[in-house]
Amino acid sequence: MLDMQLANAGFYRIAWPETNEKPGTTYVRTGSREVVRVFVTQCASEVEVYAGGLRNGQLVFRGSPESAASLRYLVHQQN
Repeated sequence: MLDMQLANAGFYRIAWPETNEKPGTTYVRTGSREVVRVFVTQCASEVEVYAGGLRNGQLVFRGSPESAASLRYLVHQQN
């Protein structure tokens, strides 16, 4: 479900180095000024949202997908 919501918002899945500590899937959406990167843990119990450069983005949200009401704002924001 979260995969479909991210795809509908213009994010696409990328190959990103996984760690043994937190396996999961990374999605990105590029903009004219920055990249928004979303990391979803393998069991989809937590998401992390980064904004800025692809590799050095700043963490702007970490938490459960259910409590991520602010993700809608981030996803539709023109960057």
